[in-house]
Amino acid sequence: MKYLRYGLLFFLKHKVTYLLMLVQLILLMLAENMLIANLNSRDVLYAPYEDIISKDGYYFLPPYSSGGIWDEEGHIVKTNEEVLEDVLSKLKGEYKVYNIYSSSIENDKGSVAITIIDDEIYHKLKLPLDSGHHSSKKNSCMVTKNDKGLDVGTILNIDGAKIEITGVLTDNTYIPDYGTYDIDMGLMELYRAYTYSGTGASSPVDDGDMKDMMDSYYTDKTEIIAPVSAFEEQINASGSTIYKGNSVLLVFNSPLSEEDRLYNEEVLIAEDCDEPGLLMPFEQINKKALIYRNEDFNKMLPLVICIIVVIFVGIICSSAIITAKQLRKFALLYINGATTKDCVIISCVTALISSVVALVIALLVLFLGIVNSFANDLGFVWGLNNLVAIAATVIFITLSFGIIPGMILSRKKYVLITEN
Repeated sequence: MKYLRYGLLFFLKHKVTYLLMLVQLILLMLAENMLIANLNSRDVLYAPYEDIISKDGYYFLPPYSSGGIWDEEGHIVKTNEEVLEDVLSKLKGEYKVYNIYSSSIENDKGSVAITIIDDEIYHKLKLPLDSGHHSSKKNSCMVTKNDKGLDVGTILNIDGAKIEITGVLTDNTYIPDYGTYDIDMGLMELYRAYTYSGTGASSPVDDGDMKDMMDSYYTDKTEIIAPVSAFEEQINASGSTIYKGNSVLLVFNSPLSEEDRLYNEEVLIAEDCDEPGLLMPFEQINKKALIYRNEDFNKMLPLVICIIVVIFVGIICSSAIITAKQLRKFALLYINGATTKDCVIISCVTALISSVVALVIALLVLFLGIVNSFANDLGFVWGLNNLVAIAATVIFITLSFGIIPGMILSRKKYVLITEN
């Protein structure tokens, strides 16, 4: 308690110097946390697919994906699913297929689209939530911000499967989607952007009649993301309204030889078909995904490092100046029986008080940014690494105010006692 009392006294006696240090600390905490939150925002999209696209495999759109194979009389010969099974049966190596499914329901306020993805991806999909929490329960789902009355705790009945909404996504979010193939394909082709405008998703079109038509389509567009395990019985049931997407993620359990890889690619593409297959190696997707993930971070890092270095130097200088100004007070403490250790602890407590005040102000600024959706609009995502950064900063500041005074006092204490 005595250390805290002296620490507060020293803080108040040199409040101008400590206020300057507070400004430096606040800027430091804001800068490092915004840098980390920016990296987190990209990592949130990368993490669900990281273990998949870092292996041998392909984003694959099977041959005849436009509806299967038909005879001259218009009868179906092979469905899309049968074509896919036939192609996959010829492959070399053990593999796993990640499908994506879609469905929709109607409520009294309009239609709701449903995207159903593999559990492994769903439970790693830690998109920022406006309310609720991420759940590992089997029959759980997330919903986009909406005006359909769908909120946390709402129970939905989809083809007999009951699922509970456990989280409402923030505005400006992303929905998993395997519907886009691009020769320059990266991570974002595995998602589709969603923006709530008060009436549903915003229209991506901005020209005349086409915009009006698209706006009418998107007006009631609310989306739900759910895991496959919640629909195990419904997916393959006859008359089901759950539809399997054409594109798949094809992942091989172990690395393939170059010979097997070339053979598999020939099988998958099936160039002799009227509609050849399309595939993109995970190697390329992962390479571009890592570039996307670190793009803003790499741009911001040099500037933030410069800011951090300048602030750290300023804080160390502030520590030395404050210690020099407090030498007479430390001398009085020595005369009254205090040790160098006591003086160092008092200095550390004063630094800790400064750090806590700076932390409270910085967190308040960040909290206001989150509440006003400013941080979300910039794409910031907060995680445990933000807390680690804050803790490391507080520890550094506290130790610097212990080490520097300790070095000065160990050289000056006898002179101080003699002079006083």
